[in-house]
Amino acid sequence: MTKFDDELRAGLTADDKAFLDDLENGRGLFDQLGATLQGPMRFWTWMMGVYTLIFFGLAVFCGWNAFAATEVRETILWSAGTIIATTAVSMLKMWLFDRMNTLTLLGELKQIELRLAQLSEKRG
Repeated sequence: MTKFDDELRAGLTADDKAFLDDLENGRGLFDQLGATLQGPMRFWTWMMGVYTLIFFGLAVFCGWNAFAATEVRETILWSAGTIIATTAVSMLKMWLFDRMNTLTLLGELKQIELRLAQLSEKRG
């Protein structure tokens, strides 16, 4: 640790230290998923969750029909539907994990803001 970090740590209250320790320990996957279902973007997160389930069901349905198809043309079309639906599921999951990453970064920025505020109070 640097001298700057030591000065920041010395200036924190017990509540602030507990908050920072919680951030440093990190949150688990389900805690992060729960955090995406709160706040101003919760409607979009719920909507993307519903779309993910719909596209997953569509992928399973298309895949099942691709195996059950009797003609080559049907097999190719159902397989294309499977590929499109699984691509949609992967894109929606990428959006969700990007949202979780954004919330983590916002927490880190809040941590830095808190540390700088404590430091300025101590010096000023």
